[in-house]
Amino acid sequence: MNLIGKVITVLIFIMSLVFMAMAVSVYATHKNWRDVVKGPDGQSGLEAQIRQLRTEEDQLNDRVNKLNTQLTHERVARRFALAALQARSKAQEAELARLETANAELVKSEADMKIALQLTEANAKKLKEEVDQLWADIKVAQADRDKQFNEVVQMTDRLQQLRVEQERLKEREIQLVDMTARMKRVLTAFGKDEYTPVDGVAPALDGLVTSINDRDLVEVSLGSDDGIIAGNTMDVFRGDTYLGRIRILRTEPNRAVGQVLQEFRRGLIREGDYVSTKL
Repeated sequence: MNLIGKVITVLIFIMSLVFMAMAVSVYATHKNWRDVVKGPDGQSGLEAQIRQLRTEEDQLNDRVNKLNTQLTHERVARRFALAALQARSKAQEAELARLETANAELVKSEADMKIALQLTEANAKKLKEEVDQLWADIKVAQADRDKQFNEVVQMTDRLQQLRVEQERLKEREIQLVDMTARMKRVLTAFGKDEYTPVDGVAPALDGLVTSINDRDLVEVSLGSDDGIIAGNTMDVFRGDTYLGRIRILRTEPNRAVGQVLQEFRRGLIREGDYVSTKL
C-alpha cells in the first residue's frame, strides 16, 4: 500500500469516529414525541395542558363577558348619575344665584347694621356707666344694710341677755323676798330686828386649836378670810367637855391668835381641841 492509500485509510477511520460520535449524540438527544404529546401515563402530556388551557380560556371568556355586562350596567348607572349631577348642578347654580342675591341684600343691610351697632355700643357704654354707678350705690347700701343688720343682731342679743338677766333678777328677787321673810321671822323670834347692831359679831364657824404656848396664847385654824376679826370670842371644847373661852387678839388670812380668858377656863386646852364661835 502506498502513502496515498494509507492517508485515505486514516481519513476513513477518522470519519468513522466522527460519524459514530454523531450517532451517539443523536441517540442521546432523541425524544419520544408521542410521550411528549400524550405523556407517559396518557394524561400529563401537551394535550392535557392544551385542554387545561382551553378550560382556563373558557373561564376567562366567561369572566370577560360578566365584566362587560357589569361595565355596561355601570355605564348606564353613570349616565343616570351624570344626569342627576347635571340636574343638581343646575339646582346649585340656581341656589348660588339666589345666595348671591341674598348676599347682596345682606351686604346692603350690613351697613345699616353697622350704624345700628354703633348706636347700640354707645347706648351700651352709657348703660354700663349707669350700671357701674348703680353697683357702687348698691355696695354702699349693702354696707349700710350690713352695718344696720349687725347693730340689730347686737341689740337683739343684748335684749335677749337683758331678758335673761331680768328673769334671773326676778327669781333672785323672789328668793330675796322669801329669805327676808324668813330672816325677819328668825330676828323676831330672838327679839331682834334689822336695826340691831351686829358689828363685831363673829359668824357661826367651827375650827381647831393648831398650837398653844405657856402664856395662854392659842392659835386656831380660822382667820380673816373666814370673817374672824380681833375682839371676837371663841369657845373651846373637847368632845362634850367645855374647856373655856378665848378672845382673838390678831388675825391672818387662814389663822388667828387668841388669849385664854381665865374667868371661863374649865380645863387644860391642848392642840387638836375644837373651837366654835357659837357653842
